[in-house]
Amino acid sequence: MAERKIVSGLERVFNPESVAVIGASHTFGKWGHLILSNILAGGYQGKIFPVNPKEKEICGLTVYRDTVDIPGPVDLAFVTTPASTVLSVLASCAEKGIKGVVMITSGFSETGEDGRRLEKEVASFCLKNGLILIGPNTMGIIHPQAGLFATGSHTRPREGKVAFISQSGNLGLQLIHWAEQQGIGVSLFVGSGNEAMLTCTDYLEYLEDDPGTDIVILYIESVGDGRRFIETVGRVNRVKPVIVLKGGRSEAGQAAAASHTGSMAGNALLFKAACRQAGLLDVSVPSTLLDLSAGFSSLPWPAGNRVGIVTLGGGWGVVTADQCGEKGLAVPEIPRSIVDTISKYLPPFWSHGNPVDLVGTRDREVPIVAVEELLKWDGIDAVITLGIVGRTELVRSLVQSTRLVDPTISPEFLDSVEAFATGYEKRYIESIVELMERYEKPVLGVSLAKTDEGTVRPVDGRRYSAVFYKTPENAVEVLSRMVEYQRFVRGR
Repeated sequence: MAERKIVSGLERVFNPESVAVIGASHTFGKWGHLILSNILAGGYQGKIFPVNPKEKEICGLTVYRDTVDIPGPVDLAFVTTPASTVLSVLASCAEKGIKGVVMITSGFSETGEDGRRLEKEVASFCLKNGLILIGPNTMGIIHPQAGLFATGSHTRPREGKVAFISQSGNLGLQLIHWAEQQGIGVSLFVGSGNEAMLTCTDYLEYLEDDPGTDIVILYIESVGDGRRFIETVGRVNRVKPVIVLKGGRSEAGQAAAASHTGSMAGNALLFKAACRQAGLLDVSVPSTLLDLSAGFSSLPWPAGNRVGIVTLGGGWGVVTADQCGEKGLAVPEIPRSIVDTISKYLPPFWSHGNPVDLVGTRDREVPIVAVEELLKWDGIDAVITLGIVGRTELVRSLVQSTRLVDPTISPEFLDSVEAFATGYEKRYIESIVELMERYEKPVLGVSLAKTDEGTVRPVDGRRYSAVFYKTPENAVEVLSRMVEYQRFVRGR
């Protein structure tokens, strides 16, 4: 267990004014090159000191033979040298007065008893000499606000409010890569590795007071001090949602965890029960972590479980209503006044109820009218929209086919059709975000077709973002978990 002063010392570690890369290399693909080149390419503005006794210059930077040779102070060191060298490397770090070490190096408890003994030596040395140790066997850290991207994978998500703490570096970086693709803003990523000194519980304590973090994502395989973890995560979860994926739920997973990070995965049923008691949002697959982080970080909170559904076609509305019923969400009948208002824009054969079936309308106004009518009504707590965004992809396919086969239609006209579709979706997204801010109710979208756009669509100057999922069940799952979390926080 790390002392509280060590946890508080993480502020300087995650916001360093200078970093050293020990074991820096000019060999493409080696860890010493991966970390150094990522820090440089990511735009870190602090001082960067490569350390390697065999090199003079790497990536245009002067290389130092030893850490103690670096002129001026160093806040944080990344260690990429072999496990057999790390004790001497740490001795140099301590002599230099370095505050934190991110130990990329593997070959410790994940390899067996000899590695476990070395790991204990490393942790003991760091504690004795005032070094804050992240890892070993970590993929690195990312702190967008500090401009610090220091992982083996050159992924650079935008700055945001979601923190990712992962005992698996590879899985964590996959999540971060997906977050970048989906537009999810990240406050911090830490690959906690073998957790020789700092555990996921310590990082939770740090994030509890971090003003840049509103949501915490955890991937864990084991928890050393279960009581402290549950107490800490339960406390954090009352002010910042904690979403957790537990690895090692099966016998096969437990064996894999032991060889992966040297951890012993505990009883899955006990862990699940503890999560339920602490109000944690536990999930079973990585993709759900991303779906929840997108919704939780981008949308206002639903006050209750009553859902309005607006769909471009009837089938999706039926499926979504079924999903809502199965997930504990209500789909209430809508009052006559709303039906009458929407009827002014739609043909007589529309559904006249909830779900609101727009029967494939091309009217640009009616989707916004329908969404706003539902949001205005105090009988609705959230709205799910389906198929309104994503039509642009189908329009592009139509335009492409027409260009190929019908020369009588002018290219300028086809360009204008495509531009119109793109412009409409942009205006619709802006309108949805404005409505969420006006009524303080979430609107979750489902895209009609797969697009190159991410799940999260920020709008300049707005505190909320539009969110569009791939399927109705994704949207319903996220909304149901938001309702679940709200009920927990309110003590219902």
